[in-house]
Amino acid sequence: MSAILEVRDLHTQFNTLDGVVRAVDGVSFDVARGETLGIVGESGCGKSVTALSILRLIPPETGRIAQGSIRFEGTELTTLSEEEMKSLRGHRISMIFQEPMTSLNPVLTVGTQIAENVVRHLGVPWAAARERAREMLDLVRIADPGRRLDEYPHQLSGGMRQRVMIAMALSCDPQVLIADEPTTALDVTIQAQILDLMLELKEKTGTAIVLITHDLGVVAETTERVVVMYAGRKVEEAPVEALFEDPQHPYTRGLMRAIPRLDVEADAAGGRPRLQEIPGLVPILTKPIVGCAFAARCPLATDRCRSAAPPFVDRGGGHTVACWEVAR
Repeated sequence: MSAILEVRDLHTQFNTLDGVVRAVDGVSFDVARGETLGIVGESGCGKSVTALSILRLIPPETGRIAQGSIRFEGTELTTLSEEEMKSLRGHRISMIFQEPMTSLNPVLTVGTQIAENVVRHLGVPWAAARERAREMLDLVRIADPGRRLDEYPHQLSGGMRQRVMIAMALSCDPQVLIADEPTTALDVTIQAQILDLMLELKEKTGTAIVLITHDLGVVAETTERVVVMYAGRKVEEAPVEALFEDPQHPYTRGLMRAIPRLDVEADAAGGRPRLQEIPGLVPILTKPIVGCAFAARCPLATDRCRSAAPPFVDRGGGHTVACWEVAR
């Protein structure tokens, strides 16, 4: 399947009082047409910054894409003007942000916000844009969409606001949808509904989805391929089945061991095995990382791990990993 989005050797940095933060440090991956790619890792690993970099939403006052290539349908995004990027955002590439209450304008009705996006990108009259907004609210299963058009974000529940964000993101039929922790602020039942809705809409529209999350359960249920990030770097990439059946990188294995398991039997006293945490701390990203970023926390680390960054090794079937010890 051909790639619609290609990210190569992406470096995104931020200037702070403590120095330059290397938030994304040489990340590469492809997104195929119509697939769901998961990007997973703990908080601060660079997932959201990678997404913002793709859409060129890094604040120029504090950050920049220092190096790398981002190609969408063959077009290099890093060299486009801001006006050219505005024509792409919300149209051919859309994004669902983490917290809809801070992403939606509190003084505009949800219908106005969706319709404005449609008018800007599709150039249709306001009445047609309003009708498109009503259709999108109906598509994301908001009851009585005609009435909801004229309501404000604070009048909607968290789950409904997230559905409005999905409706807005899909209103112009994007080829790529980036969903940044789209269910973080929602309860478990609503999370499942939102994820099911996204996948159902993907099947209807053919949109490729980049799903950013720290929840491996969500990854297992919704994605086809997974990129694992740590300290701004990609450490493993694999089809989702291969990643869960045979995780290769020590960091990925640590994440797996930290997942609560319902299939593990309790002991005689009714207790279950303690979840295994990953010892140590994430490296400080204002300092250059020599060698493997995970070396200080890795039980397999050797002197070579601390002195030279491991290359990616193909383990077969699209499963690659950057680890000296696994590659032996």
